[in-house]
Amino acid sequence: MNKITSYKTNKPTAKQTAALISQLKLSDFNWWLTVIDSLWQQRVVRYFFAAATATVVDVLVFWIVFNKILHQQHHNLFGMMVLKAPTLALICGFGCGLITNFLITKFFVFNQSEAKTRWQLLRFIMVAIIVLICNYYFMWFLTAQLNWYATISRAVSAVTIGVFSFTAHKFFSFKL
Repeated sequence: MNKITSYKTNKPTAKQTAALISQLKLSDFNWWLTVIDSLWQQRVVRYFFAAATATVVDVLVFWIVFNKILHQQHHNLFGMMVLKAPTLALICGFGCGLITNFLITKFFVFNQSEAKTRWQLLRFIMVAIIVLICNYYFMWFLTAQLNWYATISRAVSAVTIGVFSFTAHKFFSFKL
């Protein structure tokens, strides 16, 4: 417990951190705390942590809806149109991932933003709709054209859109 307290009061400088890394003091508890702290200070790292968490929620909900609720079967909507199981599962998973991502991003990534929450959410949803459309067509390409399994296609499509999403949220949704 003494090491944790000393870390908080005696934070090493960037030079000291570099020296610790060069010495590879992997068994030193302070080294690990320093590395984790310095990484966590990077907004992009926090954003991709939020995105990864939301992606896990998204893909998990997608898998549950696709496999356990819809049983991989397409559904007829009032006799007017057929909704494909991957599309329905994508909408459910994306919605859950969106809520998760907004909350984590707002409070842990772009918490310095002074914009009102309702405008942040509205902009976040606008960016998310663009991301959803990109994800949909990329997932369609992977499943229909390359015959990939739907859940793997969803995970791959979610990861590939990350850079655009970060940039759009930073400069548009949260206006930093």
